[in-house]
Amino acid sequence: MSPSSAAVFGLLAMAALSLAAGLFARRFAHTTSDFMVAARAVSPRINAAAISGEYLSAASFLGIAGLVMQYGYDVLWYPVGYAAGYLLLLLFIAGPLRRFGAYTIPDFAEGRFDSPRFRRLAVGLVLVIGFFYALPQVEAAGITVETASGLPYWVGVVVVSGVVIANVTAGGMRGITLVQSLQFAVKVFAISLPAFLLLLHFGGPATPFGSAGLARLPQKTTYQVTAGELWQLPAATELRVSQPTTVTWQRGGLVRAPGAVSAEVAAPPSRPQARIRGRRLAISGRALLPKGTVIWQGAAAVTLAAGTAAPYASSTPVSTNTAWMGPFGPLAGGSGHSLLFTYSLIMAILLGTIGLPHILVRFYTNPDARASRRTALVVLVMLGAFYIWPPVYGALGRALDPSLYGSNLTDSVVLVLPSLLGGWLGQLLLAVVSAGAFAAFTSTLSGLLVSLAGALGHDVYGRWLRPEAGPVARRRAFQLAALLSGVVAAGLGLMVGQFNISVLVGWAFAIAASSFFPLLVLGIWWPRLTTAGAALGVALGGSLATLAIVTTMVATVAPSLELFLARESALAVLLSQPAIVTVPVAFLAMVGVSWLRPGPPAGVAAKMVQLHAPELLGLRRDYIPE
Repeated sequence: MSPSSAAVFGLLAMAALSLAAGLFARRFAHTTSDFMVAARAVSPRINAAAISGEYLSAASFLGIAGLVMQYGYDVLWYPVGYAAGYLLLLLFIAGPLRRFGAYTIPDFAEGRFDSPRFRRLAVGLVLVIGFFYALPQVEAAGITVETASGLPYWVGVVVVSGVVIANVTAGGMRGITLVQSLQFAVKVFAISLPAFLLLLHFGGPATPFGSAGLARLPQKTTYQVTAGELWQLPAATELRVSQPTTVTWQRGGLVRAPGAVSAEVAAPPSRPQARIRGRRLAISGRALLPKGTVIWQGAAAVTLAAGTAAPYASSTPVSTNTAWMGPFGPLAGGSGHSLLFTYSLIMAILLGTIGLPHILVRFYTNPDARASRRTALVVLVMLGAFYIWPPVYGALGRALDPSLYGSNLTDSVVLVLPSLLGGWLGQLLLAVVSAGAFAAFTSTLSGLLVSLAGALGHDVYGRWLRPEAGPVARRRAFQLAALLSGVVAAGLGLMVGQFNISVLVGWAFAIAASSFFPLLVLGIWWPRLTTAGAALGVALGGSLATLAIVTTMVATVAPSLELFLARESALAVLLSQPAIVTVPVAFLAMVGVSWLRPGPPAGVAAKMVQLHAPELLGLRRDYIPE
């Protein structure tokens, strides 16, 4: 996608609108309670819109569509899990947690178990999950600005982070609540209207697929390749290069022995072909390359004719339409252990929703537990209305613009497709989806900064460093923590450009599911849970999940480790999707230690009453000073 003035206008307009709404809401943010929980005065509908705006992140707006385009059917577990996780939150968590009155998960950990040391462990995991979830938002900012304007990736990261930091430090939770509810409306409009018009114009994604079952280019397409770039060629491919260059031909990830290529590049005498030099092919003008993997040894403009099977970047799986449209295709089936991968992914997304710190904080902004339950119910309806559309973009992208496979830009399919309508309408819709993308990553990043600032300003500063600090000092600590968190998130976001947005989000969900989900479920519903059991389960589940995910991230950039993991495919699946192991491990540790060393905290009966009794009894404890 070439830079577009319409897309830049959409980004700037949404940035200006977000800043204006944040500045308007600033006049209502005065007390510590305003900054951290919006004075607990947000109505269920407004709060539901703000939660939906915060929850529908870059992974929802851009990442799911890109993953559906790459992998197909298997990716539908992402939107299903994202929405269904809220049903569990509504049934088991929202009401009791609001009645307890704690502001953060560390507040709940200390309040339920009377353990300041446990609180510190919880604070550490809040920071890990928060920064993991911030990475895809920052990456999406860089991708969107780079795609829309042609500016470098880092410019988008820095500019968007600056806008979010300004809003959070100016108005805190009170300010971003108004901004996020507005951004939710923008996101729903921005993703639904272009999809509807694309379906009307092109008639659906059924016909443009190639007869051989591969996505084929609908028009002549030119790629700018760089030295070292890898392409997967799903079929023998004729191309034209702008200047003589050399490619290295591979098959199945392993370079074949010299001379073994000759039978693969045979072509009729009337057609050009590459000159064979062992495993290297010297090509100029037109050339016929064999099916397999090629590594471009030099930069060139490569042109492919209409009807050619679309090449794939090395990180994109080659799949036929049959595999793409069926279960256990290139995503789950490509792992070698499709059921293991699928169930672990479902568990992470479904259960991780309950353990996300920035989502749970939102239920403290409601005036009471009944309003919290109503909020969660309205959120389910709003999420369902949104998640209809990302899979539509993925299917349309595979049909209408498979050139995105070769350039490894499937994450930008939502931004690219509206321009296919052409003319003023295409440019207008491009501005709309650019504004929606901006709303997606800024709304979620805003909520994450509030959560991170709450952990640092409320827990670290207000509970450990200066417990005697007054409301003004706590508010300033919150603002400084938001600034520092935003700067750190931006710095880390510059390092993760090679990872898929939705994959990064899935990892944050896996850590949350392995640590805070067992803590909340057992802490709310099982009075015999002991402090030692809860702490061990949280530490074990959270650390194992984090270690597995970091190992996978290192393997992605370390080829030698990646080859080792590829030989142990079951191990590779468990490291990339650890929830199916780490969640049961956390539960077993909590229950086992609590049974072997009984002794729940003192006053646990009164705390269970506080969690489950009607709030009218006035048992709630407020952890946020005015």
